[in-house]
Amino acid sequence: MSENQAQQGGGEWGADSVAHASAELAAAAVQPVSFGPLGGGIKGEDSRNLDLLLDVEIPISVEVGRAQMSLEEVLKLVPGSVIALDKKAEEPVDLRVNGKLVARGEVVLVDDSYGLRITQIVDAAGRLESLR
Repeated sequence: MSENQAQQGGGEWGADSVAHASAELAAAAVQPVSFGPLGGGIKGEDSRNLDLLLDVEIPISVEVGRAQMSLEEVLKLVPGSVIALDKKAEEPVDLRVNGKLVARGEVVLVDDSYGLRITQIVDAAGRLESLR
């Protein structure tokens, strides 16, 4: 399109074309939304899909606390060294699934092994907060 045509409103995008396109967009932009029925659980094909995932292994870890150390301090560690963590002994420890906070609990002893008694499941807002 030439400069002269653009100034006169001619060419492909004249005033009439723009008005017509705007009217079409306005008519097409508003459409009713339809939602499916609310389900009471996993049914049918969704249940079969979940069954495929039941034997998938994911990493689970229990975080007792954290510490920040310089490389020099890490290199000085020897058997018997004590590292101060950022949590007090009475505070709950974090249960992380695939690196994301899922629950909190307390460490227990089960037949000469450590275990975790879950005391709180973290809601969605808590999981988002833990990512910060």
